[in-house]
Amino acid sequence: MNSTELQEEFSYHNFLNNEKWKLNLPTYEKISSELVFDTPKVSVIIANYNNAPYLERMLDSLVNQTISLEKLQLLFIDDKSTDNSAEIVEKYLQKYSSIEFYQLKENTGGAHGPRNVGILNARGDYLVFLDADDWYDENALQYMSESLENSGDDMGFFGLVQSINGKLTLKSKAYFFDGNKKERDIQELSSAFYEWLGPQGIMVKRSLIEKYNLHFPSQRVGDDVTFFYEAMRFSKKITQGERLTTYLNRDDNNVSLSKTVNRDFMISWLRALSYINQTFPDDISKEKFLARRLEWLVYNFGLRRDVGYKFSLKRIIDFKMNIDRYLGKINFDPAIYFRTGARKIVWKYLLLEDYRGVVRFNRWHSLRHIMKKYLGIMRREENQYFYPVLNSKIPKIAINMRAIAVNRVENHVMIQIYTNGIFNHFEIRNKLQPFDRSKLSTKKVSLTEYRVDIPLEIDIEMYDFWVIYNNYQEQKIERIENLLSK
Repeated sequence: MNSTELQEEFSYHNFLNNEKWKLNLPTYEKISSELVFDTPKVSVIIANYNNAPYLERMLDSLVNQTISLEKLQLLFIDDKSTDNSAEIVEKYLQKYSSIEFYQLKENTGGAHGPRNVGILNARGDYLVFLDADDWYDENALQYMSESLENSGDDMGFFGLVQSINGKLTLKSKAYFFDGNKKERDIQELSSAFYEWLGPQGIMVKRSLIEKYNLHFPSQRVGDDVTFFYEAMRFSKKITQGERLTTYLNRDDNNVSLSKTVNRDFMISWLRALSYINQTFPDDISKEKFLARRLEWLVYNFGLRRDVGYKFSLKRIIDFKMNIDRYLGKINFDPAIYFRTGARKIVWKYLLLEDYRGVVRFNRWHSLRHIMKKYLGIMRREENQYFYPVLNSKIPKIAINMRAIAVNRVENHVMIQIYTNGIFNHFEIRNKLQPFDRSKLSTKKVSLTEYRVDIPLEIDIEMYDFWVIYNNYQEQKIERIENLLSK
């Protein structure tokens, strides 16, 4: 694709830094609480479409914030829902202050429209964007805003957990694993930092958004990551906070979400990456960002079979042709940042345009993955485990990490680690409150063995046991519950 064609696409989807995005927004009707405040500290922008089952939980988390409603502007922007969302919000309007309800007269087809309406109507010093099915810890907005006030930074990243049918797990660990930080140069961030960049757990100064005319591009996917990466680039330095702030809802959505990973999804993401690649200079931040996102696309369209774009030779060819179309020649090797050998191999095949090689590798590696996951079949070579080797012509793939508890003496557990990564530490984590986590005292006794101290009083049914490696990757310790229960 030539430069003119790309610019036309960028313009059509409102990527560009001009006023066109404001002109394309639908009109709306607005109703507000009886009492709203002119100078709130934080504006919360909530995009909604048919999320009625989750709204009470989300709204309760906002009206009970410790920062108090006097310091909040709650902008609920409804994208012409067809459920009873409006009735729920109106009940809160009658009972609580600081709520502004914007009902769009036309559906915009994605969260970008409501979020942009929110940006234009926000009055707070700081902005956050909350999905209507997610919710906040009650101290979140006070903690986030105070962190930015104290640091003077324009942008902050804070702790979040993912909830799947009530089970909580840590999400985007690079945001908070390093503890509290301020004035952190984005060029120093790891590639893992770019795994998420969704709206959850992020706060941005409104002055930064206004200064650089930041807005969400008009496409259903990639709009939020584009927005927040642009904000990072203009911010240059960020604040990080180690406390839990945000709950990301993924209840029963995994299957439906995978079906939205279709061809339009692929093109939209490549268009967003192309825009970022052309807008910002080559440096380590952009390199890590593009690498992490390319790795994710390689996983979805080179390895997965359960998405909305059916796996086939045609899909592989189409994927590579569009990488070339939108990104052209990439001036670095993104595979050095990829986390698994399988993704690195698919990328190598794509570079060689060996599309049938991708298909063969996908078929064999899918089988090997099933054998490992369900039958526990692996092959060990010295200090590393590998997936089963079923065909000598298919490259062998190392398993990033295995951690196995092998012996216990009182409160000491011997754990063997087999990895191609870099060991960081062991930790325990509360299953119900995963931010309740502690490092375990450890002594290395051989090349692969570690002696780990486990508190005698611990309730093993309440905790998981993890190895943290490569800074932010993690692996559960096998067999440790059996040893500790004896």
